[in-house]
Amino acid sequence: MKLSLVIPTYNEKENIQKLIKKIQEEFKENKINGEIIIVDDNSPDKTGDILEELKKKQKNEQKNLKIIHRKGKLGLSSAVLEGWKIADGDVLGVMDADLSHPPEKIKDLFWEIEKGKADFTIGSRYIPGGKIKGWNFKRELMSKAATFLARIYTKVKDPMTGFFMIKKECIKNKEINPKGFKILLELIIKADYKKIKEIPITFINRVEGKSKAGTKEILFYLGNLIGYLFYKKKVIREFFKFAIVGGIGTLVNISILYLLTEKIGIYYIFSAIISFIIAMTSNFILNKVWTFKENIKLKVGKKYLQFSLVSVAALSINLFFLYIFTEFFGIYYIISQILAIGIALIANFLGNKIYTFSR
Repeated sequence: MKLSLVIPTYNEKENIQKLIKKIQEEFKENKINGEIIIVDDNSPDKTGDILEELKKKQKNEQKNLKIIHRKGKLGLSSAVLEGWKIADGDVLGVMDADLSHPPEKIKDLFWEIEKGKADFTIGSRYIPGGKIKGWNFKRELMSKAATFLARIYTKVKDPMTGFFMIKKECIKNKEINPKGFKILLELIIKADYKKIKEIPITFINRVEGKSKAGTKEILFYLGNLIGYLFYKKKVIREFFKFAIVGGIGTLVNISILYLLTEKIGIYYIFSAIISFIIAMTSNFILNKVWTFKENIKLKVGKKYLQFSLVSVAALSINLFFLYIFTEFFGIYYIISQILAIGIALIANFLGNKIYTFSR
């Protein structure tokens, strides 16, 4: 097999020559028939010019370097797809230009596919043996949150990495068009593959240059997540079932609260606690058996505790957004509550799908 490794660049003059040298050394040492495709988005720091000079110098030595110059900053994912259009390889790969991904792991990702052990390999930071060096707390928190949300669609531990390889045939005739930085999750959802394998890597935060991640990329990612629901009809069905169960639970809660307080004469605070527990138990059973189709006996005690914790967390989210919308945005409290319930419902569903009912 031949490997086509695409590297998107934007202002990477400090790193790109070092990276290309290391990759070419890896190809040679490990007898990998590989090509490097650099897609530069008209970098103001003249990365494109540096690449052309390098290509001229290597003309008689290396014939495995291709360069695409684009008119402007058009995005990482589109750069990957544009590079793949001119790829000659049977295996398509991606890695970052900032030396954060270890070139010495190229052989491990490629050989798993070459030997027929996988169709799709991922350089993972979040499996045993994987590490991240140099991130601050905020960056790590954002990555963990994005990874957590992605678990709606996949059990891959690191669907946010930018270092992976896939057989070209796996994306044949597939419409791949993510916005922003993160293309891997879209491939996990849409590509045709039989076996996917994660390989541990050590991710080192860039030393030279500036990270391109920002608020815009977060919004793109959230938009992608919503769009992927249409490819996972099972998730949509589960969400609507979860919402129906929530509605039933609300009726159970109110009915028991009224019965205990008005008919039996129990103090309303105690009635509210009892009715909440009964409604939550009813919701747990219905969601376990109907929404997520689990055996009622499967880890019932542990899952009931998990369900309770998620329910309390969702209640906290409800109260938090009720306060924010009412006090900071001046929205009428009834409207605020409706909005807050909607947000809490989504959080409750995600929490239970990912944490409670993930088997």
